[in-house]
Amino acid sequence: MEIVHYDEVKDSDMTELTLACFQHAYSKRHLEEMIELDTRLPGWGGELYAVENGRVLAMVGLLYPKAETKEGPVTVGGIRNVCCRPSESKKGVTTELLKEAHDILREKVRYSFLMTSDSLVASSLYKKFGYKDIHVPAKAYKKIGKLDSDVRFEEEEDPEYIRSVYHNSVSSLTGLVKREEEYWDLAEVRGWPDNEEVKIAYKDGERIGYAMFNSSRNHLTVKEVGAEDGHLSDILNGLESFSEKEMIVLTHVNPAYKEDIIEEGYNWTEDMWSRIKVKNLEDDPSNPLERFGAAETFHAGIYEYY
Repeated sequence: MEIVHYDEVKDSDMTELTLACFQHAYSKRHLEEMIELDTRLPGWGGELYAVENGRVLAMVGLLYPKAETKEGPVTVGGIRNVCCRPSESKKGVTTELLKEAHDILREKVRYSFLMTSDSLVASSLYKKFGYKDIHVPAKAYKKIGKLDSDVRFEEEEDPEYIRSVYHNSVSSLTGLVKREEEYWDLAEVRGWPDNEEVKIAYKDGERIGYAMFNSSRNHLTVKEVGAEDGHLSDILNGLESFSEKEMIVLTHVNPAYKEDIIEEGYNWTEDMWSRIKVKNLEDDPSNPLERFGAAETFHAGIYEYY
């Protein structure tokens, strides 16, 4: 088995892997478009492929996001796109790719983060590599009441305004909260998150923030909210008034808003399978959970997921 970069594999091999693991197609062109926009990706693409007898068996990606610690910003490592063909699972292929990825990250950074679900088989592998839970993304929900609101949501494309409000909302938080300047265009290339779901909120003719939302099943799903000071309640009430669904669900919830959200009658739950995990790449006893704030202040915005 050898480990190669994306330029040595076929689009068909890339797509077969991503269809097996992520339910979408993939190609060199897609990755190259991301490399051009995403400053977190190294120039060589940050993707490692395991190949044997001309057949691609698995892949592991890496990147270098910025993170906020209690002492200030640092560059960290990120593991992404961990995928193995079902026919090649439990043969140590992914283990070898992760070892190589960690060796590469170790040359530049001290910490490695990954985003996963503990419902996946791979969670036991991450544990063997020393990854620890640093964050369980919370959700909040409530039954929609019959509210009147004069808040309206407009389809306006203003990425810089959204980024500014977002950064203000996470100014007291740690973790993966740094929103890159090119985040909007990168989402268009990646195909996620959906920029068309972002609406700017107005009250009395003034902007009061924004919300990313769509309707799903019997509920309104709100994927991110950013409010100007003192206007979170207005936006939440406006969303309830806007929706014709039975329930409203908040995902990627900003922990700085927790008390206000609960005061608005939402149920808050952290009993979830989703996890953000962290590994110290250096051989020392320091605890990254303490440095990054762990449960009390750690957050990752929806555009910061990878």
